[in-house]
Amino acid sequence: MGVRGELFSARVRSSNDRRTYFLNLKENRNKDLFLTIVESKKSENGEEFERHQVVLFEEDLYLFNKGLESVMEFINKRRRPGLMGRDRPPEDSRHRR
Repeated sequence: MGVRGELFSARVRSSNDRRTYFLNLKENRNKDLFLTIVESKKSENGEEFERHQVVLFEEDLYLFNKGLESVMEFINKRRRPGLMGRDRPPEDSRHRR
């Protein structure tokens, strides 16, 4: 098993490189899965980073995903040409097991 129970990790950088999102799928000692979504953002002075984290437990992942799909569907319906053309696949994906 990977670092601190990590099974899979993906990094997504914002288009302006001021924010980076980390999606980390982890497993605890009881073999329960959970996802952490971490935002790391440069502070105003650009020398430090602020970090915010959300933890989603396995029993909530499906519902969270359905909600995210609904949001993406809404965004895609009103997408302006060129605005979302910055879509990039995650830069650094690591599979662990």
